[in-house]
Amino acid sequence: MKEQTFLQGAPISHILGMAWTSMVGLVAVLMVDALDLFFLSLLGDVEIIAALGFAWPVILFILALSLGFSTTMMALVARAVGAGRRPRARRLAFNILLFGLILNSLLCLVLWLFTPEIMALFGAEGRVLDLAIGYLRIILLCLPIVTISMAAGALLRAIGAKKRAMAAKLSGAFSNAILDPIFIFAMGWGIEGAAWATVLSRLFILAIALHGAVSVHNMVGRSGWRGFRLDLKPILGNAIPISLAKAGPPIGSAFVISAMAAYGTEAMAAMAVIDRITPFAFVGLAALPQAIGPIVGQNFGAGQTERIRAVWQQVLGLMIVYMLIVALVMALGRDWLAILFGASGEAAALIGFFCIWIVPLYFFTGVQYVAHTSFNVTGKAPMATAFDLARETLGVIPFVWLGSHLWGAEGILIGLGCGMALFGLLSGTVSYRIAVQPPQPKSRILAHGHG
Repeated sequence: MKEQTFLQGAPISHILGMAWTSMVGLVAVLMVDALDLFFLSLLGDVEIIAALGFAWPVILFILALSLGFSTTMMALVARAVGAGRRPRARRLAFNILLFGLILNSLLCLVLWLFTPEIMALFGAEGRVLDLAIGYLRIILLCLPIVTISMAAGALLRAIGAKKRAMAAKLSGAFSNAILDPIFIFAMGWGIEGAAWATVLSRLFILAIALHGAVSVHNMVGRSGWRGFRLDLKPILGNAIPISLAKAGPPIGSAFVISAMAAYGTEAMAAMAVIDRITPFAFVGLAALPQAIGPIVGQNFGAGQTERIRAVWQQVLGLMIVYMLIVALVMALGRDWLAILFGASGEAAALIGFFCIWIVPLYFFTGVQYVAHTSFNVTGKAPMATAFDLARETLGVIPFVWLGSHLWGAEGILIGLGCGMALFGLLSGTVSYRIAVQPPQPKSRILAHGHG
């Protein structure tokens, strides 16, 4: 099948066409975790919700590395397709899938072996510690699968096969919605049942995404050792800085979890709810940068910098409209959210405080997402790494520490908001100034690479 080109036509039409499918796909992926939280909250056990909160930073760490490989897939394949080099794109796809599978499998094995020590380090104790260990060790079994399914989905988006990529993610959400109540309640497996439902749902996503990439679009070629060696440099050149940048959120999340643990189980339960609802609420902020990745990548490969600038400006306008709507809905629905996830007392108060005062600041997280994508697909991955790591360390640790000491658990949320606003503004400013510069003569050479 012929790949979709983003080199002609109005940029806004491409952005909207890619954005709605990316948004639906992201909602489907996020529904897996949200459904786990919802069904487990029906058990009325706050320690189970707290255990999910402790397990989240480790899961986020592996997902971050998986995002590194999927972003690498999107950047390199889109550039190769834009430059008219389909055989190279097919070989890159195979080698990225292979390398990502091997690396994440080894990492998940190490994390599985040291799960008890990691959970204890985060501050989990007693029954909460046991629950977190059991849940996380099952989830780690499927995370290498997640790496391949995410990379295959990115491959589909890179060539414009947006609806098939969306269908793969929807299959995971639907299967998880069916399996969660069966495993949690009917089988009586509790938190471990939610974990096994997640594992099986990831398998559905993998099957559909790989079928589309391999059988339908024939975009996964073969590669011998020579081809792998040739592609290893551009793969590592993108995957290492991107993965390091994506590893920033787990670092920041781990510090926040440790700080929040000092305020008790209710505070941890509130944080677990916030960690699950924020990706869902701000899915548009993640979908829009995902949407522009293939568009910017193909136009960069073709040397059309004017279109890249137009895309950058138009996506910011869409994000402003989106955030105005989300901030209003979250503020008005804060009590409903607490009831939905069985939160009361201190947990409900923290959720309400977050919805009113912190949610509007997430606009700057969206700005950083756009900057991150723009850096990566135009060959400036190290800059994305620098800004993302700075936000999740300098933008989290000192702000959260200070906020905690001044205002307690609410201060942790205030610190998060201030840090994301500062570094989102900085990264967005730098990225935009780079994007509006005249095209450099060497851009097309970098886009073509070797092989």
